[in-house]
Amino acid sequence: MASKLGFDLEDFVEIVRLLITTSQSELLTVEKELAAGSSAGVSRAAHSIKGAAGNLGFMHVADLAREMETLANQGNAGSMDKIKEKAAALKANLDLIKIAGDKGY
Repeated sequence: MASKLGFDLEDFVEIVRLLITTSQSELLTVEKELAAGSSAGVSRAAHSIKGAAGNLGFMHVADLAREMETLANQGNAGSMDKIKEKAAALKANLDLIKIAGDKGY
């Protein structure tokens, strides 16, 4: 992926680490906004993750974030439970990316 985006491997790894850190922070925001009942806050945080992940080619993460954003924009109580499920899946994906990076894949 690094070469497709025009990065050398070291720069790409650093950018991916930033993606993970930022996305984990945004997921904390999602949790807080869910607890506060703020679908707009959830939507903004999910949108941020979607863009960053998509720009780096992590399409599964971007797709999960897009689904969260769409659900948040629906703004009903049933959507909020689904957002929690998507957020857990997104976190699991970020954890896998981090593990792969730590192992040098």
